[in-house]
Amino acid sequence: MTTTHNGILSTSQITWNAWEPGGEYTKMIKIKNVDCQTHKIQYKCPANKCFSTKHPKIITLCAGNTAKIPITFKPLEKEAYTDKVEFSTKKHKFAVGVKALLPRYIIDLPFGVQFGSCGVQGTVSRTFTLVNKSIETYFKWDFAAPFSIEPALGLLPDRGQVDVTVTFTPDQAHVYDSKAVISFGNGQYKTLRISGIGKHPFIMVGNGESKEEFVHHQIEFGDVPIGTSSSKTFAVRNMSSVGARFSVSHQQYGSVSLDKVFVCKKKEYAIEPFSSVDVKVDFLPTLENMDYTDYFYITPAGIPSQCVVKCVGRSRAPEIELSSTSLSFAYTDIGQHKKQFITVKNKSNVPTHFQVVLDSSESVFKVDNSCGSLGPGDEKTLMFQFSPIAPIPYYKRVPILLHRQEPLFLDLLGSGCTDVARPGKVGVKALENFTEKIRSGLSMYPPEMQEVAAVDGGEGVAIQDLPPSLQFFTDPQMVTESNTVHVSLDVDTIEFGKCRAFQRVHHKTVTITNHTKGRITAVWSDNPDSVFTVLPVEMDIQPHKSASFRVNFNPRVPNQFYGGELECTTFYKSMRDTQLVNENTVSPSWCLPLYCTGETFETGNEPYLPRYQTDSAALLFPPAVMDQPVFRTLLLRNNGDTPMMFSFEDDPMGIFSVKPMTGVIHKDVCVVMVRFLASQSRTYQFNLKCTLNTKHSLVFPCVAAVELPTAWLENENLLTFKQCSVGSVTDQRYGVRNTSRLPLNFEWRVPGSSYNISVSPSSGVILPNDTQYQTWSFAPQGESVVRCSASLSVTHEKGARKKINMSVLGQGTTASLECLPKDVDFGITVVGETASETISLHNPYSCTAIYSLAVKNTNPEHCKVTLSKTSGSLTAFGKDELHVACQPLSQSSYHVVITCTINNQCHDLITLKGEGVFPNLSFIDVRSIATGDKCSSSKKRVWDLFSLDLLNRHLLEPPAPSELRKTIETKSNEKRKPYNTTALAALDFGSSTVGQEATRVVVVMQNSGKVPAKFRFLFPPDLCLDMATWAQDESGNGEMMQEKFNIEPRQGTIQPGETLSLDFTYRHDGEGCDELPVLLKLSRGREIMLQLRGVTVRSGVAYPQIAHDSHTLCPVVIGADKAPIQYYELYNGGDCQLSYEVLPESLEKLREENYGCDVLQCLQTSGRVAPHSIAQIPFVFSPLEQKTYAVEVPIIILGGETRKITIFGQGILPGEEREKETEIPDKQAVLLKDQLAILSLDTVGFGTVPSFSLTKKIIFVTNTNSQSITFRWNTATTPLCNDVVSVTPLSGTLAPGASAMVEVALKPFSYPAIFDLDVICEVTDDAKEASFMAAAAKFAHDQEQEQITFTITEPKPRTPEKIDKSMDNWVASENLNKYHTLPPIRALAPSPLDRPTKSPRDFSCTKRGKHHKESLENKESTTCPPTAPKPFYLHLRITGEVADIRQFPDNLNGFDIPLSAITAAPTEGTGSESSTDATSAEVDTVKNVLSFILKSLLEDEDVHCAIKNLSNEQIPYFNQILTTTAASPTPPEVPQDTEEEPADELPSDPVAVSVSGGGGSEVQLAPILREILGETISNIIQETVQKEIVLTARSRTIALPPRTPNNGQ
Repeated sequence: MTTTHNGILSTSQITWNAWEPGGEYTKMIKIKNVDCQTHKIQYKCPANKCFSTKHPKIITLCAGNTAKIPITFKPLEKEAYTDKVEFSTKKHKFAVGVKALLPRYIIDLPFGVQFGSCGVQGTVSRTFTLVNKSIETYFKWDFAAPFSIEPALGLLPDRGQVDVTVTFTPDQAHVYDSKAVISFGNGQYKTLRISGIGKHPFIMVGNGESKEEFVHHQIEFGDVPIGTSSSKTFAVRNMSSVGARFSVSHQQYGSVSLDKVFVCKKKEYAIEPFSSVDVKVDFLPTLENMDYTDYFYITPAGIPSQCVVKCVGRSRAPEIELSSTSLSFAYTDIGQHKKQFITVKNKSNVPTHFQVVLDSSESVFKVDNSCGSLGPGDEKTLMFQFSPIAPIPYYKRVPILLHRQEPLFLDLLGSGCTDVARPGKVGVKALENFTEKIRSGLSMYPPEMQEVAAVDGGEGVAIQDLPPSLQFFTDPQMVTESNTVHVSLDVDTIEFGKCRAFQRVHHKTVTITNHTKGRITAVWSDNPDSVFTVLPVEMDIQPHKSASFRVNFNPRVPNQFYGGELECTTFYKSMRDTQLVNENTVSPSWCLPLYCTGETFETGNEPYLPRYQTDSAALLFPPAVMDQPVFRTLLLRNNGDTPMMFSFEDDPMGIFSVKPMTGVIHKDVCVVMVRFLASQSRTYQFNLKCTLNTKHSLVFPCVAAVELPTAWLENENLLTFKQCSVGSVTDQRYGVRNTSRLPLNFEWRVPGSSYNISVSPSSGVILPNDTQYQTWSFAPQGESVVRCSASLSVTHEKGARKKINMSVLGQGTTASLECLPKDVDFGITVVGETASETISLHNPYSCTAIYSLAVKNTNPEHCKVTLSKTSGSLTAFGKDELHVACQPLSQSSYHVVITCTINNQCHDLITLKGEGVFPNLSFIDVRSIATGDKCSSSKKRVWDLFSLDLLNRHLLEPPAPSELRKTIETKSNEKRKPYNTTALAALDFGSSTVGQEATRVVVVMQNSGKVPAKFRFLFPPDLCLDMATWAQDESGNGEMMQEKFNIEPRQGTIQPGETLSLDFTYRHDGEGCDELPVLLKLSRGREIMLQLRGVTVRSGVAYPQIAHDSHTLCPVVIGADKAPIQYYELYNGGDCQLSYEVLPESLEKLREENYGCDVLQCLQTSGRVAPHSIAQIPFVFSPLEQKTYAVEVPIIILGGETRKITIFGQGILPGEEREKETEIPDKQAVLLKDQLAILSLDTVGFGTVPSFSLTKKIIFVTNTNSQSITFRWNTATTPLCNDVVSVTPLSGTLAPGASAMVEVALKPFSYPAIFDLDVICEVTDDAKEASFMAAAAKFAHDQEQEQITFTITEPKPRTPEKIDKSMDNWVASENLNKYHTLPPIRALAPSPLDRPTKSPRDFSCTKRGKHHKESLENKESTTCPPTAPKPFYLHLRITGEVADIRQFPDNLNGFDIPLSAITAAPTEGTGSESSTDATSAEVDTVKNVLSFILKSLLEDEDVHCAIKNLSNEQIPYFNQILTTTAASPTPPEVPQDTEEEPADELPSDPVAVSVSGGGGSEVQLAPILREILGETISNIIQETVQKEIVLTARSRTIALPPRTPNNGQ
């Protein structure tokens, strides 16, 4: 900034902001001469020594020159410095301030960081930006756990920013609110508010369902083939609003840890809120036919609880089956061959390898395929060949080794023979007999001694009785008491090692020992092509003697591996001849195999590298028991094209052994079996070494364990019972886990009966690594502490027994139970539905309360109470929830008590009450919608046609039990009768002609019950109803019939007190009577079968519409002087006039039955009914007895059929009240769509009125339309209605929302009658009417224009080249018209006066070509008249009864009414005078005279003046007096109508009473009082409706001012 001082422009101030003590900072002060003259300026140095400058001197500045003065700042301390540099000129002085301010640091950070909720030991991070708005500064955060901030310290560059991450890691469920402080600059600091909530997450494993206690989820792997793997997943769900972390742990005890077949590779997981993750578990079985069980523990971070996942699986081994276990070749000549076949089948889904241990090159038995593989379900056929080399018996038990399965054995039998020598025949049966001899000890005797030998030794053991693996491993050198060995070799394998070829024969010696008591012969297989030979080939060996043989190895090829299995067949000497033995003494031979190996690799020629493959790198043995062997198989595969020799090293301890130990594998596989046998209980590990091709070594780690019965008891072998009340029993679950790999048999031994402690089950089997829970029960006998011990004895199937002790602790005490609330009110419930409440049970004592609950219901037919539990236990000071469900069985109130029993002491626990109701619907209104040109039907008639009274009665009745079996959603399969109700009702749509618009009826349904009501109308397809059962038409086309009827909506739910409008529709598509069954079904309520009916008649036919075949008259008092006239309504539903006649035969018969008295009279036996109109047939019912009369009255329809109507009438006693009929609601419930107006009342009931009286009532017409409307009343619906009913005003116009008061007057006849009349109010929309009138006027104008205007549209003719002027040729021309087109002819003025009196002809001057049709169509479209808007009809029902005036003596005040002159019926005429018709001449005369008189009056000026002055005259009182013919000289008092009318009723007209004068005339007073009072009340009501006055307003008193005295008086 700069400042000007009298022409000198200088820096206003110098400020240092960023500086440090000890530094040196320089800035310039600029001064400039902005004046026009030269100035000399002097200045002084600042007083503070920290500010310095050059030595002051005079500065001369010419105009426009500038000078700079350096100011150096050298601070010594960290404080603010202030000074100034003073300048002076010749005329004035000014100063420039210098300041050194302390550095000001400004950083920007948010107010706070909100973490929300975070799981315990979870981590949530938020990042914000730390902004430096000042100079560079260091910062450091100071915060508290569990919050951390990174970076915790750092450098903020000048005007720079750093991203800061705040981490929230709660260690417990707590609300954390902390402040982090950041220090920066010169001791400045700011705070950052950090808040978060630590929550414990809730995780759930699986779907929450488990088959076992203490196990949250169980995974069933089923059977998994050995050597394969199976994977399954289970879901871990986070049910909380915070993220969660959990770990998967795997705990194993004892030797179970050796075999980990269940693997979960991923150990740590994180779950988002309300989500889930899948945890994968792999099952890799290593041992065949083993049951595996293991447990995984899901532990959420920060929560000690765990979820247990149990994994169960079983390994499945191959299942190989031989088609036969033996092959017998019988006798075969030397040098001949015999073949037989056998099938090997794999019945499992596990692939495997097999090997037939048979050297076909050295043995007399040969096989075509000695090894191979079998896939799942595969089978192979093996061919065996027998080629004997000597006449001796042969028998060889051939092992078939299977990978991962016990070996199979095949017995091969045959005998070689010659013409001279035939040995004994050995067959399958002989082999079985010899096996039995082995068991009995006879097998050690030769055949010649077996029949006479006495067995003195113990029983022998046949090799067939040993397990298959042990049979293969049976060592002939081992002669024990349990094994029977007849002949043995001292070695089973000879290794010649490295031998040079073509030099000499290498040999070794073997020894054969005869263990029998007979002489045997040993014969070696002699194959001249083999490199291995034995000498001597044959030798006899005496009993219990030995013989030595030399085995020679004569290789022929260098650099080769050799291997072969030599066979020595030994047999009893007597078996050489079949004559020396019989079938009982035949003994098979014994085959002694000797495997020989050798190699001929010369010096310098190393053996080739083997190409091999093994199935496993290590061997894990099945669990073993002491001195019991277990076996595993090992698969060696030669993948090369040269033989591969293998050799296994012996275990010096003899625990692990292999068979075969050595061998040569050609291009196939070799199955090696490894055995484990130990006598000490521990885990054994051994490296099994195998040498391939004498150079390459393989090591197979072997792990095996001798299992001891071990078990783990939970809670450190301590069982603690919860405190239990005396007299009750407490249960405790206690787990025992089998920590060995063998099934564990256990047995508990509990203390004596004095402790009342028991366990269930007390014995059983626990699978390996499985946990089994037993239930322990404790029933204390007193309030004391019980301490005792129990023992668990565990053992394996063939192992030792082990005993484990456990301590038991329990205590007895007292218990009780309380609940809240004690009184439960279920309120209103639908019958059949269930209402439930949750009640809190509380145990206020320190022991578990074992209770039982019972329901005490005095009225079980009213409700059914269900408890979620009827017995149970509640822990000390614990709470539990009891769910009580109540199902009302009837429509009534109920009161139920629930009792609680603890230790045989019972008390009331809960009181239940409520009310059961059924859903209840009622029909409160019905409306007929006008269709076409017809007026809508009255409410009373549609109410009767739809049988709404009957429907309401059915709906009020309780449903039958069969109706409650199905709900709305249930569809029946019973095609004949898919409903269970007997409630039927007919809904008649009436009749109409074909082609008319559909009949629409809107019915308003109200829920009059206390619960929501769900309903549905089920049509035949919804009921699965067969069409043939309900289609009544001849064609059977029920689907078309169904399309004619419709109900909208067909289903819904109505809340209590609410209403719903139902739209019933019937289309008049085809002639005939249509019926459709529809079931009205209320959920948990009634079923009512509705029979929808409708009639469609052809045009031009009258149709009597009779809704019901019966009609009930109102009850009449017996012996009444004048019975009232009652009417039966006959409706004509056709569009042609209907003529009817009532046949009197049945009425006459009734009169004869009642002694000639007319009980029922028809006053009008014939008549006509206009189309779509009603005829009221009058009947007089005069009963003689107190009973109900029934008369069938035929009504003949002229041109139609006869209808029979049954009329019912009831006679009652005087003073007996009539049964009240069901009243139709007198108010409209719901406005219809497009309804223009509404009446305040739909029904006006006048009650009982005396004859000759005049009664008035008022109603209101309200405009519900948005436009103004016009209403017009029509009282001429029937002749009777036109005579007795009058409406004032008959028409009017209402603005939107306005109302008009209408006065309805009843002026009955002099005779008693009961009537039910209908008055129609026609309402039209003024806007639509105006639019229609405008359209009609335009249409009339267009019609007029069309009549007086025409246009010639003939195209202009072409001029021919040559025209023949003669007329004949002109007319004959086809291409040229004779006439030219004329211009349009129009009227000069389109005035209505110019319209022709008759319709003009339709001229068409256009040529009828291809456009003629289009012109006609356009003409039709333009001549369509506008459609008048349909009016809306309102029906007003008027009911009442006219009684004889003499029944009202209290209202006559003692006056005698001369009824002789006024009681004559109007229909009887005027006495005996007869009227005659006037002639036409008389009519013309009267017409001419009256016309002349009226014309003269109109032309008279005096008459005109009198009319003008008439309004100025007062009302003449003489107008109140009328003169009539009378017979009585004294007028009696006028009686009033005695009926009390509602507020909107006007007073009745007094009875007209005549006064007789001297000249025989009668003077009658006019009802002026009625007129005055009526108009007054009408005005008050009208003003109240228009809200001009408020009748209910509180009255106010106005205090007048005091009167001032008048001085002049």
